[in-house]
Amino acid sequence: MRRQKETRKATIVDVAEMAGVSLGTASRVLNNRRGVDPELRRKVTEAALALKYVRAENARRASRETVPIITFVLSNRDFLHPVHARMLQGAEEFCEENGYFVVFKKFDYAMDTPAADIKLPAQLREHGIADCLILAGTNYPNLIEATRKAGVPYVLFRNNLITPAAHPAVDQARADDAEGARVAVRYLVKLGHKRICYIGDISQVWFDERYQAYLEVMEEAGLEPIAQTVALSPDNFTNGFTSAEAILRRRIPVTAIFATADDVAFGVIEQLRTSGLRVPGDVSVIGFGDLPDAHSKIPPLTTVRIPVLQIGRQLAKMAIEKARFPQVALPEVVMQNELILRGTTWPHSEPLAAVS
Repeated sequence: MRRQKETRKATIVDVAEMAGVSLGTASRVLNNRRGVDPELRRKVTEAALALKYVRAENARRASRETVPIITFVLSNRDFLHPVHARMLQGAEEFCEENGYFVVFKKFDYAMDTPAADIKLPAQLREHGIADCLILAGTNYPNLIEATRKAGVPYVLFRNNLITPAAHPAVDQARADDAEGARVAVRYLVKLGHKRICYIGDISQVWFDERYQAYLEVMEEAGLEPIAQTVALSPDNFTNGFTSAEAILRRRIPVTAIFATADDVAFGVIEQLRTSGLRVPGDVSVIGFGDLPDAHSKIPPLTTVRIPVLQIGRQLAKMAIEKARFPQVALPEVVMQNELILRGTTWPHSEPLAAVS
């Protein structure tokens, strides 16, 4: 007996191709989303009827058809990274409050992979599950291009986008790290410190931005920059510990250190203590980030707080708006950091002359 040849079921990719629209547009029409051009809606509907397209039951269950979905994509970062974990928390809280469902996806890719060769996460390829993406973690232009070509709406955490070219200030949110660094260094200057050292690996663009702000303030104050900018370890704590050791071995007198991240500051403080120096009695230290451990250290760390939860909430708010009106470019949202004064900074005064 001749076996009857099975007919392959049409997918949303087939519908999008026949209608001549992007995958994202086809998904929004088939999910009956608002904000789609009537002519595009007609084309997708006619293509779906012609192909006898039927949504798969497993996709229907996965996408929770009655609940709009935002996908939080964490690129090239450890899930346990405190900044991005708290950002996800903020996004999830906002979405839950507004009737949206958040899907988390860890996604690693290389910066030099051509956009056409990037295999996007399953949420983008299978039945158009994602209504909009939040692109967090460390990203490169090739993923942005691949996402655009797939026709999937997205919003971006801008601080960790590594790109040699200018990026349009739309559909993104970021913290004003440069201003946060300026405020921190100006505070040390206000305390009377003149020998202020910067420690941080400026090969990482977000650390370089803070370094450039440090240089600005040192110049406006008429002070000579002191810096250890080449990483001596890939681990931030160890880099802070070893970089501070290198400064001390060169017998460079410093009275304050601006560390580019809290975990760098933790390493710096440990080295200062090992070398018999008091914090803040001998050397003041400021970190950046306000990690969960910053307030529990002894003494608690003076640092620049990044409003990570609020950034996550803002990205979720933008993602919801972008899902509703994908063709509308949303203006960039810049959120201000805050200097948190704790126990590792102290006014500097010249040592008293010895009494004869």
